[in-house]
Amino acid sequence: MFTGVPHELYSRVLQEACVDWRKALMQAYGGLADAPLNPLGNAIVACYALERCYDVVLEPAVAVLDRRFNLDVALKMGDEMLMILEVKLHRRNTRIPETQVDEIYALGYHVPLLRRGIRVGAMHLYTSGQPPEPANRWTVVAYLPPQQQQVSVHVDGAINRLLARLRVRR
Repeated sequence: MFTGVPHELYSRVLQEACVDWRKALMQAYGGLADAPLNPLGNAIVACYALERCYDVVLEPAVAVLDRRFNLDVALKMGDEMLMILEVKLHRRNTRIPETQVDEIYALGYHVPLLRRGIRVGAMHLYTSGQPPEPANRWTVVAYLPPQQQQVSVHVDGAINRLLARLRVRR
């Protein structure tokens, strides 16, 4: 794992996030303000994908031409499409930070991936407040509501917005 989080902790966070993401945050990290949130964000998206019966790979490495990128979640969506996401979980309203996906698009590395049916995007999940608007077409934001049953709705909406922005028909 690229996050440096032990496999046992990552597995536990994934299982707990599927039941209650807020409780998973507290149990895994004690609610620490500086806790690493990326494994939990990855787990939330993976739980959504598993509910939809998509195949999921956590922390895939993507090699494009002469570069290697360590992204967060790969979703096999149907027979023809693979979507690879960089997922960022934020506790409060902050500006959207740059991601590796920004670099992939800036350097034109998304083109060879598109030719192979691979879509790449960034998803920013916010636990409080209204998320800021993304500045580019490969980035989406979503609010994570406290009610667990609503999380999939918000993640699904974000993925659908991302697919629409990338001009993908489902």
